[in-house]
Amino acid sequence: MNPGFSRWAESLRVAASAILANRLRSSLTVVGIVIGIAVVTVVAALLEGAQGFINVTAAGLGPGIVRVDKASFQDFIGDAQAFAEARAKRPDVSLEDYRGLRARVGDRLVIGARADGALPVQRGNKSLAGVIVQGVTPNLSELTTVKIDRGRPLTEFDDQYRRAVCVIGKDVDEYLFPESEAVGQRIKLGSAEYEVIGVAAPLGSSIGASQDGFVQLSLGAFSKVFGARSRSISILAKARAPEGDKAESAGESATLDRDEVEDLVRLGLRLQRVLEPGEDDDFSVTSARSIEAFAGRITAIVAVVLYPLTGIALAVAGVVVMNMMLASVTERTREIGIRLAIGARRGDILRQFLLESTLLTLVGGTIGVLLAALLVWIAKLATGFPIGVPLWALFAALFVSTSIGVLFGVVPARRAARLDPIEALRKE
Repeated sequence: MNPGFSRWAESLRVAASAILANRLRSSLTVVGIVIGIAVVTVVAALLEGAQGFINVTAAGLGPGIVRVDKASFQDFIGDAQAFAEARAKRPDVSLEDYRGLRARVGDRLVIGARADGALPVQRGNKSLAGVIVQGVTPNLSELTTVKIDRGRPLTEFDDQYRRAVCVIGKDVDEYLFPESEAVGQRIKLGSAEYEVIGVAAPLGSSIGASQDGFVQLSLGAFSKVFGARSRSISILAKARAPEGDKAESAGESATLDRDEVEDLVRLGLRLQRVLEPGEDDDFSVTSARSIEAFAGRITAIVAVVLYPLTGIALAVAGVVVMNMMLASVTERTREIGIRLAIGARRGDILRQFLLESTLLTLVGGTIGVLLAALLVWIAKLATGFPIGVPLWALFAALFVSTSIGVLFGVVPARRAARLDPIEALRKE
């Protein structure tokens, strides 16, 4: 057997024996590492989960979708007052803006609109309060993740004549029509009756909140109920795919990328609102990319604050390890002297104590990672938040815990290795 390997194996065996011989002290030392590593891992999981959630929200816009709102919080990161002022001072995004944008760039973009309100929904003696009512253009299924499961979608005819028809979400369907088919039935929205023409496919939940509790009306019917000028709407747009022979002759390059879509939307709306060159936009344009960039900035800011704080816990745990190892060196001075006297090298002593501290922190790191994974799993079940321990965090936690063992074990190990054998043997 390789002599070098034999020395490492012997040092490891002695280190493990020394740890087991002082189970209580070793366990208390490990607890500090467990807490520090668990905290860091949970923080990493939360930040990763937050980033993932915002990215999922961005994906909810659909691929290549750009949205126009009166004001978006992404444009005012860290300045809530400026956001509130923009909401108060900027003009509403109106149906005139929507129609003007369609007239200017509708030949190159698919453009839709949506407005939101809330009304109680009734059927017979069953009632749901505060249901989200969406006024939508018929093409909104192309611009969002809402798809029809049963029945039919809203049409241009429904919108033009403001017909009293609606599409309902899964939650509304299950509550009002538990044992019957909803399509063809009538429900009351506020004081008016609407025929259900379609049921949307389930969207699922987000952070424990269902996304299926809604009723969709045509934008024309919605403005009839809530008033055409009573609230700001959202405009959604994406690149229009080339059709027929034009698509074959133009090729894939004819499809606009999302930067070009965003530029077209911004230009079209600035022309609609007659904004001068150099004048700031009085609206906000949002895309999946901008949401992801915003999420990245937020999580980076939070990480800059949280990771140093959690690092303090790891530093304290490292000091505990060093203190425990220094006490161990003092208690085992005679043992070290005997080992040096019978032929052990100073390198063997150094290696033994470094392995002891590293084993302690590695065990603590492993338990800390497992504890963090358990806590994250429980939190995910309880809240529905899309959270999980990222693979990089597992490896980073184990690496950090091992590094703590080496860094904070060096001083005690060097002190043990430098002991004079004669003086050590005199120690009682």
